[in-house]
Amino acid sequence: MKTDVKISIRGIQSDSGGESVEIVSLGEMYEKDDHIYISYEEGTDAASGMDCDVVKSMLKVCPDQVEIIKKGAAETHMVFVEDKDTISYYSTPFGEMEVAVHTDKLEHIYTEKGFQILLKYALEINAAHMSDCNVDIRVESMA
Repeated sequence: MKTDVKISIRGIQSDSGGESVEIVSLGEMYEKDDHIYISYEEGTDAASGMDCDVVKSMLKVCPDQVEIIKKGAAETHMVFVEDKDTISYYSTPFGEMEVAVHTDKLEHIYTEKGFQILLKYALEINAAHMSDCNVDIRVESMA
């Protein structure tokens, strides 16, 4: 059974001077084979207030890992596993980049109306360190 949810993803990158970026969207959540799936849409240029391309996103939450899958104007499949390195690719209309993630922290916190995921990871693009990231994902049932 699908449930309507509000998803909030707030990220802080160490190289951006501590500025945070937040995306808030409505989506649907369902469970299958002990995994939680949340599908939602986001704009690739929503901050500018101009027309933007829509990216269909899926958050897959497993007991020991989290996956973020994006399809549309930008495509990626990032996997976060605590104390592990994972490699994926980020495709844009301008080309493809190799993305490596070393996840230092992956924490699940369950709440009355949903859950929260805290991620702390190092991000490399094309084998060059880009930043250290902290991401706070909150999923709340609309029911």
